[in-house]
Amino acid sequence: MVEPATLPPQIRGEWYPMTWEEFLEWSPDEGQSEWVDGEGIAYASNCTLHGRRVGFLVELLQLYVRVFQLGEVFFDNILLRLPTRPSGRMPDIFVIGRDRLDQVHHQWADGPALFAAEFLSEDSVERDLIEKRAEFERAGIREYPVVDARPGRRDFVYLRLDAAGTYQEVAPDEQGRYHSEVLPGFWLDPNWFWQDPLPNPLTVLCRISPEAWQRLVEEVERDS
Repeated sequence: MVEPATLPPQIRGEWYPMTWEEFLEWSPDEGQSEWVDGEGIAYASNCTLHGRRVGFLVELLQLYVRVFQLGEVFFDNILLRLPTRPSGRMPDIFVIGRDRLDQVHHQWADGPALFAAEFLSEDSVERDLIEKRAEFERAGIREYPVVDARPGRRDFVYLRLDAAGTYQEVAPDEQGRYHSEVLPGFWLDPNWFWQDPLPNPLTVLCRISPEAWQRLVEEVERDS
């Protein structure tokens, strides 16, 4: 009888050789973990401020994506599998378009996503700005905003694929807002992420799109 493979211990920050199937069994329930080129790694959990900023954008995107039926928002350690490397990454947030929801599985979604966002931490700068940027570009993730969530930092970059499939930095409008093309009508103001406390996602939704707000009110009234 063939003995099952013994999986390595979960030591944060260490890469271990394993198949995709082994990684899915080994991946910890808490904290971020990823699989790249046949190796798995588990990262340390992030700080509360990082989590609050991610949570703010998650709630805002969920409201917007749902009322306009654009797809589904994923977060909280859900894997995005990218066959182009191959890899299984965990963006802080990603959106799967409604035409690809059949590619969502029990533990992961098959890429590409329409939109993925990362919030930089001290140990993720190179990973998010170099490694993942290259992978997401090759995989065809059309928009990739990156928020620098490290204490005392206020950097922000919004990347979008051009016609040649290469990421280019998106310029803000005259009010400092970054407009999405894959989520029509949606825009981000980086200043939201530096506010303390963070703004109310419902208030921000109303600023972005009064139509989205009205649809949300109608949805609540129907369900009440």
